[in-house]
Amino acid sequence: MAKLTIRDARSADARAIAELHVAAWRAAYRGLMPDEYLAALSIEQRYDRWSNALSRPGPAKLAVVQFGEEIAGFCSFGPTRDEVPSDIAEIYSLNVHPDRWRLGAGRLLCEHAVREAAAREHAEMTLWVLKGNEGARRFYERLGYAHDGAEKTNTQTIGTPLYDVRYRKAIA
Repeated sequence: MAKLTIRDARSADARAIAELHVAAWRAAYRGLMPDEYLAALSIEQRYDRWSNALSRPGPAKLAVVQFGEEIAGFCSFGPTRDEVPSDIAEIYSLNVHPDRWRLGAGRLLCEHAVREAAAREHAEMTLWVLKGNEGARRFYERLGYAHDGAEKTNTQTIGTPLYDVRYRKAIA
């Protein structure tokens, strides 16, 4: 069986990340987002987004997990977008290709993000998860995250309300 390895994402990874991103959303959000929205997700738009993100320096980090030579997942993280000033970090996005679910890739990516954030002297890690995404919520709870009571309504992603809940974990 191929080994899972973590590394920083490179510009050359943008296409694979975009393809994985679309596949992960279509599988993870089936029944939680409209089928029409998921079917219309564009690899090209995601490619442009990730290509731009990888070409710009900034506080956010993007790591990939490889299964052999194949990119099996990615995690973007950095300083929280919620509380300023803050010693809190945030996982902005965590996606694993559905063919690689339950192999430990998501756990490795989360652990990597926590190590990186702790090395930058962040005391806590937060993340937002779709309220109805019970599988993701259980995953984060198994990793020691807990819902901290914060909730928000997101109308920008698909044009209709999505309800997110925030999870939090002490890392220092």
